[in-house]
Amino acid sequence: MSQERKIGPETVVVRCREPVAIEVDRTVVMMSLAQGMYFGLEGAGPRIWALLEQPHSARQLCDQLVGEFEVDAETCLGDICEFLEELEQAQLVRVHDETSGPVRPPTGS
Repeated sequence: MSQERKIGPETVVVRCREPVAIEVDRTVVMMSLAQGMYFGLEGAGPRIWALLEQPHSARQLCDQLVGEFEVDAETCLGDICEFLEELEQAQLVRVHDETSGPVRPPTGS
């Protein structure tokens, strides 16, 4: 592997365009044609996948999920960073290139 990068709270991630994904019974099933592999997301995974249609930092994802799931912020943030690292290793998400445009945090208005 070229370089090891840890995804932290402020790391902005967006899903890759390549995997084909569908939701079946609260599970997101994806196929990467380039890799010839299937992937499945359960639990909070489908919600994170939906949010990653737009670039979000791990902290923004955590802020959203703490209100939707019964989890404390510290545990949530650690779990999200770990989950995003796994998705990045599987080439399902990428760290957002800030030169491709500004990332606007979700707003309530």
